[in-house]
Amino acid sequence: MANKKINKIISIFPIFFSSIKQYFLYLDQTSKILAFPVFGQIFSLIIMGILTYVFKTSFNNIHHSLPIFKNETNIYIAFWIILTPFLITFVKAMYDYLIILCSMNILFYTTNGKKKVKEIDFKANNNVITRKLFNYIILLFIVSVLLMLPPFIFAAPITAIFLCLVLQVFAFEGDISPFETISRSISMVKSNLIPTLLLIILCFITTYLFIPNLFIWAFNKISLTPFIITNFEKFTDMLNLEELNPLCFGLIPDSLVIAKTLAESVIAFIFISFTMPLRCCCFTELYKLSDNQKIKEISKESDEIIKRATGKKRKN
Repeated sequence: MANKKINKIISIFPIFFSSIKQYFLYLDQTSKILAFPVFGQIFSLIIMGILTYVFKTSFNNIHHSLPIFKNETNIYIAFWIILTPFLITFVKAMYDYLIILCSMNILFYTTNGKKKVKEIDFKANNNVITRKLFNYIILLFIVSVLLMLPPFIFAAPITAIFLCLVLQVFAFEGDISPFETISRSISMVKSNLIPTLLLIILCFITTYLFIPNLFIWAFNKISLTPFIITNFEKFTDMLNLEELNPLCFGLIPDSLVIAKTLAESVIAFIFISFTMPLRCCCFTELYKLSDNQKIKEISKESDEIIKRATGKKRKN
């Protein structure tokens, strides 16, 4: 029993490095499918921010430019008509990202350990999720409530650990309800808690800390981040946050600090989003490890590692 637990823990490292290999193997195809969901969200938000900035700074000029705009209601109607296509683009991009977030697990479930598939049928993988769209929306809503709303937010890190396999369970285990999906994830994590924690730590350090900060540093070196900050500051200046500071006990930072935070957040969001397939691959393999029927397949490799390690110690 103890050896089986050790096997599971040690097998996390080959899972992680194998997932990195799979990630780069399919990076060309996954990057293409993620391009619109990621950049569609970013650019639509930026354009809506620019339009809002132009609208606020040019309101008086618009008001006096044409007779139809003498009525302020008509100006707001025109503004929302112009804004609507970008709002739709943002919603569509977010929807596509959430579908891919779940369907990407199917890709790595079927391809990991095999030769590279020249052309992935992403549409077929997405259809597996869209056929259960209502349950998927309910599942995401429940998970969001458990992670984001008081009093659950205080236990969010612990909750996130036990819910880390909900997407895999939902994608692989047929038409089960959202509550059954959550229950199954909790059960699987509970029986494999240490391996799960180890994999979460590895993924968090790699995809949420190291890679985004590496690119933020690189963008600073080529002076791209200061350029983004300068443009974001124009928008944050428009918000007149200084006027709100007395009401918020001076807790609101100045516009430059907010602009810097926004710029670095956008850069981090891009690279965190494009490393999403790596996390999907890792947790898909964790799902296989947590499934008792598949433990033996992964444990063979870890048994060999243990033999090599103990063998070297005896020789020494």
